This record gives sequence, structure tokens and C-alpha cells, in this order.
Amino acid sequence: LSPGLIAANASGAGQGAILNDKDANRGVQSLVAPVGSAPNAHPAAAGDVIEIYGTGLGAVTPPVPTGMRPQGLPQTVTKPTVTIGGIPATVSFSGLASCCVGLNQVNVVVPAGTPSGNAVPVVLSIGGVTSNTVTIAVQ
Repeated sequence: LSPGLIAANASGAGQGAILNDKDANRGVQSLVAPVGSAPNAHPAAAGDVIEIYGTGLGAVTPPVPTGMRPQGLPQTVTKPTVTIGGIPATVSFSGLASCCVGLNQVNVVVPAGTPSGNAVPVVLSIGGVTSNTVTIAVQ
């Protein structure tokens, strides 16, 4: 396992490529970022479900052949842990993103007590290996 979270600028650091789930369910792509930093961007609040994108989370079940888009919602065999601002977040889904080949998606609930700010750190760990750190905006 070699988890890597995707940054909005593809550098591996800074603003994460993390979306607000309630907006995605309405067909709107909104980065969990400071207002005005990207189209439709806005901070998350405690209780919001956010979609974290990355790679390297290992095997999924049911298995998906290499180079194929997933059908259904294959989930990672190993469940990751995620912290937001150092506070453990509840993982509601960890698997392959239905949109793309080889892209992992982890949905988490922003925990109560998460510090507010424009650069709150998000870190994922799976199988004893910790990802790079990216950030989100929290109100």
C-alpha cells in the first residue's frame, strides 16, 4: 500500500482535490476550499460528507481488472483511517471512484470539533502507511 492524496494543483501538497458530497449529489462539483478560490468552492462544516480522492489504497472487492473502470462500488479490502485537523473522521466509503480507472475515493464525515480555517490538514492512513497531507477549508 502506498496511499497518496491528490492535491488540486497536482503538487501533492496544499489544497486537496476534495469535493463536497451534497453538492456532487446535485450534479455540482464544489471543491472544499475557501470561497472564491475555485468555481463553486466553499468550506465544509461539521457533519458534511466530503469525497477525498487519491491512489494506492490497495486491493478492492470485488476485484476490478487493471485498466478497467469499476462497475458498482468496489470497496477497499483494508479500511483506511482519516484525520481532519488531527481529529478522526468517520469513513463511510472507501473504494474505487466510478468515474475513472484506478482512482480511489474515500468519503468521510467532517467530525464535530474540527478546527476552522482555510488550510485544515487532511491525512489518510491505511495498512500502517500514512499519505501525504493536503488541506481543506472548514467553517
